[in-house]
Amino acid sequence: MNKKEIMIGLFIVIVTILTLLLFFKRQHGASENMFIVGTAAGYAPFVSVNELGEYEGFDIDVINEVSKQMDKKLMLKDLGSMTPLFIALEQGTIDAAIWGLSITKDRLKKVTMVKYQGDTISSYPMIFWKKIPKGVVSITDMRDMTVCVEPHSSQDAVLQKYNFINTKPTEKVDDALLNIQYNKADAAFVEPAIANKFKKKYPEVQTLDVQLSEEDQVYGIGIAIRKDNNIIIDSVKKAIQQLDAQGVIHMLEQKWSIE
Repeated sequence: MNKKEIMIGLFIVIVTILTLLLFFKRQHGASENMFIVGTAAGYAPFVSVNELGEYEGFDIDVINEVSKQMDKKLMLKDLGSMTPLFIALEQGTIDAAIWGLSITKDRLKKVTMVKYQGDTISSYPMIFWKKIPKGVVSITDMRDMTVCVEPHSSQDAVLQKYNFINTKPTEKVDDALLNIQYNKADAAFVEPAIANKFKKKYPEVQTLDVQLSEEDQVYGIGIAIRKDNNIIIDSVKKAIQQLDAQGVIHMLEQKWSIE
């Protein structure tokens, strides 16, 4: 191999290395500017999919505004239900999770939650179809009844303390409503916003408030972030503070009838 061939070979190697470095730099820069957020459809008015196949809802509007404040491009990942959301958060495949997630003492032990809506909740609604069964004035009167509940939700954690109730794991709140409509369950245990939505749409829905212990009380709803992701935590907190000060959160509450 002569000197000319060696020089050509070195030139090709250098160009290849520089090209690869530029490619990886662009990829890294693109990923740094992405805000990857996990959610799940079927949880109106927080998250749902419209007739055009687009995500919409209170949480979708909030997280879009948050990403704008952070000057990042939002990437939504539909993970189907509660369990995959928290697994993805733990594994670091998403930056945050938003899904009408209740802020509870138990959750705060595991993740950071940045509050963006709601007040302290001291009771959850148990919903029935058409009428509350005779003799049922509190949850302690529901022995051997079947109650739909979202697995690993705050409501599920409460029901675990009443082992005389049969729980029916139901991933989607609309499925829970169908279950009580068609007598496949006696009741469903849901978030207040979900109960309010159902009551407005279906006059047949009746509710019974279940008082919560101090341990189970809810302190609003929040965006869940891994405890060690300090950059995202600080950025999201700052974004929410700005949106709250600008009245954007209140405007979105009114738009989606969030109480």
